[in-house]
Amino acid sequence: MTYPPVFTVEKGERAQAGAVLGRAFYDDPQWSRMMPDDDVRRVRLPMMFEGAAQMTIAAKGVPQRTAGFEAVALWLAPGRDVGFRAMLGSGFASARWAFKPPRQDFRLMMRVMRQFDRKKKQLMTEPHWYLMALGVDPDHQGRGHGSTLVRHGIERADRDGRMIYLETETEQNLDFYTRLGFDVIDEMTIAELDLPFSLLVRHPRG
Repeated sequence: MTYPPVFTVEKGERAQAGAVLGRAFYDDPQWSRMMPDDDVRRVRLPMMFEGAAQMTIAAKGVPQRTAGFEAVALWLAPGRDVGFRAMLGSGFASARWAFKPPRQDFRLMMRVMRQFDRKKKQLMTEPHWYLMALGVDPDHQGRGHGSTLVRHGIERADRDGRMIYLETETEQNLDFYTRLGFDVIDEMTIAELDLPFSLLVRHPRG
């Protein structure tokens, strides 16, 4: 099938990508519990996701957007990770965010991210695409922008013969991804957030 075109998020578009993702995740259960202060979350989420977009670029990942910046996806390529090398390559893009929120919020975020990373390494022993973040601007939700980005990623993964891995904690997202061919392979509960997550994989298809 032919889907609407998608575009790479360029370096000069990082702030715009961060703003879209920040608005998309503002009411998300995970981020609402990690940053319970509404004002902190409103200001810091866009900055954090701007840094995440830059680290995706530094890690040779694929940050993508729809034509009108209605939605943004951050993909890590097989064998790539957002580690220390990516932070160096990004000029520590997220450092200005990291040291500004309440310290307890930052510590909690680091503990949660480490748990996700350990679980992914246990489950995914083969190189795979990792959908690190997918967000649709609230003003444009329900119009197929998110599925456009995911379907392009699926086509790329199928060409590569690689799996796609992601985590989600909402029933709405779970239904969205299972309709696109993803299967739940495990579940985990982040005790600090009292929040269960579904861990999903899509296997490549010819």
